[in-house]
Amino acid sequence: MTEQVELFVEILAKKGREAELREAVLELAGETHAESPGPVRFDLGEDPADARKFSGHEIWASQADLDRHAELVHTRRFLERARQLVEDPEQVLRVTRWAPMEPPAAAPAGFRHQYAHVRGTQLHYVRGGSNDPVVLLHGFPDTWYAWREVMTRLALDYTVIAVDLRGLGDSARPGEGYDVPSSAADIAELVNQLGFDSVFLAGQDWGGSIAFAYAAEHPTAVRKLAVLEAMPAGPWTESGGGRAAWFADFHAIPDLPELLVEGRESEYLGWFYEAFSATAGVPTPAATDEYVRTYRQSGAMTAAFELYRQKEREIAHNSRFASTPLDVPVLAIGGDQVFGSAVAENLTSGAASAVESLVLEDCGHFLTEERPDEIAAALRQFFR
Repeated sequence: MTEQVELFVEILAKKGREAELREAVLELAGETHAESPGPVRFDLGEDPADARKFSGHEIWASQADLDRHAELVHTRRFLERARQLVEDPEQVLRVTRWAPMEPPAAAPAGFRHQYAHVRGTQLHYVRGGSNDPVVLLHGFPDTWYAWREVMTRLALDYTVIAVDLRGLGDSARPGEGYDVPSSAADIAELVNQLGFDSVFLAGQDWGGSIAFAYAAEHPTAVRKLAVLEAMPAGPWTESGGGRAAWFADFHAIPDLPELLVEGRESEYLGWFYEAFSATAGVPTPAATDEYVRTYRQSGAMTAAFELYRQKEREIAHNSRFASTPLDVPVLAIGGDQVFGSAVAENLTSGAASAVESLVLEDCGHFLTEERPDEIAAALRQFFR
């Protein structure tokens, strides 16, 4: 597996040339996002305490991608221009840290890791198969990897795209937009970039809420919708409605969860994997290692916690469509040890007009990993 490369740089302007360098840096960022292959993250910023200092945080899919970026016309043009504007023309970019990152888990056979620049951030997704498109969205505390066994089965009939949500997995963490409506807008733009007019859509946990929000706003772009172990129509559509689990209230507290969880991500997330699975050994140790690899990266836990903190944005978004039930066919799937039939009941309470229900016995929250064969068969049958 090719290793990603993480890069931190500093640029110091000559006194009096700050505005010109700032213009050049902004131009570089725009052209890189539009043209360069392989950037997982390419963020440039300025030091609020010193107008002469600019900094960059880059993550590249591979060293080869970074090397290609360095040879592109717009990159070379920036370096030539910047030599006239920086304090040290011999060292335009000062590298402050450079280290290979832990590589992502291998994509299933026939799938590839890919990246797209979407709405000011970078989304990572894994794609394979052919024919009509199916988009898969994960929840907390998972990533695209939760769909790995389902994806291979769906790829027999469909083009399958499993996405890492904004700020999670190997998608970039831009520092804002970690809420359901923003993630739904990300998916809409990604689908548009991939050239699809409409898709089959499935989401688990927060992914189910995001999928519902997307379908509510873009009903003609969703052929059919599957919601797994999520209740997007409530309590998340009623301010103060329903009793939240303890961790939902905890995650909603500003800053405190990060303070207590930092450095203990493996132990904290491990509690969820054990408490909400009804199947021994699921998620597997390899899966939990992959999830922890991403959630312990800088800003990842904040991105997850913000989904709980920004609940009111989801409420406001979904309330715009509450007067008209979703007319897209919906399959509601729950594990009987967690949400069970409540998934369908939630959606039939005025949120959707055509809902099928499936409850898996002796199954917990991690449906796609506890029952991949049954989930894949149910989705293939439903999406036909």
